[in-house]
Amino acid sequence: MSTVREVLNRLRWDPRGGPGVVVLAVRVREGGTESIEEIEFASVVEILPGGVTVADGTFLPYHRVVAVRRGGEVLWRSSSG
Repeated sequence: MSTVREVLNRLRWDPRGGPGVVVLAVRVREGGTESIEEIEFASVVEILPGGVTVADGTFLPYHRVVAVRRGGEVLWRSSSG
């Protein structure tokens, strides 16, 4: 099984697909409530060993990523979520 980092790196360098259609489903906590938000892969500026940095400077650790989807296709899903 591939790691989320491996999947994101493949997407970054895949000549077939535009990253605009790929989203990361990310676990977010605000005010004691947890929810899932979707972040467009196009906003990812760095893929690092411990997580990704998005365009607004936010660092998202990989343990917060629940799934990676392209349209209706799930490319990766967390085994814990």
